[in-house]
Amino acid sequence: MDKVYLTWWQIDRAVFSLARSISESFRPDVIVGVARGGLIPAVRISHILGDIEMRVIDVKFYKDIGERRDEPVITIPIHGSLNGKKVLIVDDVSDTGKTMEVVMEEVKKAGAEEVKIACLAMKPWTKVVPDFYVFRTDEWIVFPWEEFPVVER
Repeated sequence: MDKVYLTWWQIDRAVFSLARSISESFRPDVIVGVARGGLIPAVRISHILGDIEMRVIDVKFYKDIGERRDEPVITIPIHGSLNGKKVLIVDDVSDTGKTMEVVMEEVKKAGAEEVKIACLAMKPWTKVVPDFYVFRTDEWIVFPWEEFPVVER
């Protein structure tokens, strides 16, 4: 599978673009960052949109590149109620959409009134098309926070 390596500069531009799109049509009360890949974008978007309250959920699906579990598993649930809240779920990429389905279900069970999804990227085959995204690709994306060992560019 082909890989695309994104730089911190590209991520910064993508996050600002995503935040601008979100701010034009949605004002969340709470941002739920999907650990691990969605945490950095979620924190940045929270700051850009005016320090929106954040929560975290951890869902494990991938074992390695192209190797997934049968179903996503929640390893850290959302803490606290989301009753009556407008919630923005943030992740790095919507690939199959299965992780996003699990997270949306949990957010709704926690009482969210309205739920929107934001991802930096989406795959053309995803079952869950984010409400907000920056680009589509069928390549394996390596985000700068995943790159190891650290490579100087």
